[in-house]
Amino acid sequence: MGEVWVQDSTYAVQKMSMSVPGDANINFVRRISLVQEFKPIKDSSMWFPAKDKFIVDFWTPSPKPTKTLEFIGRKTTSYEEIVVNDTAATNIFDERKKYPQNIVVADSARKRDDDYWSGARHDTLSKNEVAIYKMVDTLQRMPLFQKYSNTIKFIATGYKAFGPLEWGPYWYLFSQNRLEGFRMRLDLGTTPQVHKDIYLYGYLAYGFGDQRFKGKMTGLWILDRAPRTYLYASYTRDLDNGATYYDEVGTDNIFSLAIRKQGVPQKFMMIDEKRVEFYKEYYNGFSHHLSLTHKEFMPFAPLPGKEYYPKEVGGGSPLTNSEVSLKLRYAYREEFLEGNYYRYSLGSKYPVVEGRFSVGIPGIAGSNYSYEKIALTVSDYWKVGALGTIYYNLFAGKVFGPALPYPLLEIHPGNEIYYYNKYAFNMMNRFEFLSDEYAGFNVEHTIGSGIFNYIPLVRKLKFRQFWTAKGVIGKLSEKNKTLNLNNGYAFKTLESSPYLEIGTGVENILKFLRVDFVWRVAPSRKPGEEYNRTFGVFGSFKLSF
Repeated sequence: MGEVWVQDSTYAVQKMSMSVPGDANINFVRRISLVQEFKPIKDSSMWFPAKDKFIVDFWTPSPKPTKTLEFIGRKTTSYEEIVVNDTAATNIFDERKKYPQNIVVADSARKRDDDYWSGARHDTLSKNEVAIYKMVDTLQRMPLFQKYSNTIKFIATGYKAFGPLEWGPYWYLFSQNRLEGFRMRLDLGTTPQVHKDIYLYGYLAYGFGDQRFKGKMTGLWILDRAPRTYLYASYTRDLDNGATYYDEVGTDNIFSLAIRKQGVPQKFMMIDEKRVEFYKEYYNGFSHHLSLTHKEFMPFAPLPGKEYYPKEVGGGSPLTNSEVSLKLRYAYREEFLEGNYYRYSLGSKYPVVEGRFSVGIPGIAGSNYSYEKIALTVSDYWKVGALGTIYYNLFAGKVFGPALPYPLLEIHPGNEIYYYNKYAFNMMNRFEFLSDEYAGFNVEHTIGSGIFNYIPLVRKLKFRQFWTAKGVIGKLSEKNKTLNLNNGYAFKTLESSPYLEIGTGVENILKFLRVDFVWRVAPSRKPGEEYNRTFGVFGSFKLSF
């Protein structure tokens, strides 16, 4: 809501003053206001923004409502000496080939002193603004403020730095499972004090039940940050914990102890993996990712072991494989949250397309299989106005070649804990379905307040509503059926019936909790399948404004 001033002779917008109503469903924000002023450009009929003022009142929840922490964020931008159709601006982007960003900061801007900005700033700082700058500088030097900042950072990120080394994340410190019993794990990595572009990381784990050490060692060398180019190498010998993406919750952490589905047998597979990667990104959002991996799979019961598979040309273990993979990705104007070494995608306003082509190479360090794999995914966040936001992910793939053991086929991702997994089928068990040809979809529609907006008392809680749908159809060739379906484990295929699950739920509970109610629609549970439930309730954390 707000006001608009229109110039009476040209009907140009001269000023806009807008604010968001206080009852809007926005977390940690009491008020948002925006003021824009426009002025005519000299020797032109056009008008241009002369000043932008953006003010947000933030607050944090507290057990005592009278003692909430509040602060104001203010951003003021002014424009002067506007020039139209001048090649000086376009040359900056053509010559430096920067990403298409709204604001490009010159390198020299970070080297200017206070005297320079006092003369170059269009408006002088107010007495209040000068005091704020001084207060922030003072706070950053206060030991108590640094202590609280470091504590909050440790709780949020899981990492604690000790000079050149950092420990974490802490949620991997201990866990428990039926194979290893009580498991301890120590993670250590380097900090920019060692090298700003080289990151070394590793962990050592020990299971008191199986009395075995496991671990991982990695090295990352960032050759260029914009556009991003890096080399990566790793060696891993550990159990597969079921997590593929960085924000997934696997079985190897303290939070999974109490949220595992009851009655579902745990499946374990030891993986010995050597990996080398090269990644290069380009300014238009296109990137290619080349990787070479060598894996040896060592399954534990009830999964079929290597004794069920004949040795091939490599002469090593029947479950040993080498693979070269090329992933091509196009994400136009994708934005990232940059860390010291790794970055996390904040998404793009445009669809993201990924294609992967993999080739199995026999005869390398005991590898046995020659094959080809192709896979394609298309994903996007689509804003539908007052109806909220729709996320969709369409995917398909196919495996070409001779009969392959199940670790080299498409094992559709299941979820065996009650923490909701955005990337998996939550009512599907791990290692339940195999395919060598498949296609599927993943849709989530976040509605916003939805029906809660019409319930007076519930409306104040600012709950949000959503629904989800996930499905996949696939098939398994006769040669892969013969090799994998009669080895003492009840693998299934999706030929008779595609998999489909639907769900709904409530998010923004206490600002960061989410509850999903998920139904498995197809295929139906067969007699004797006690652990294939058709309904589940899942919880997760989701923090958003």
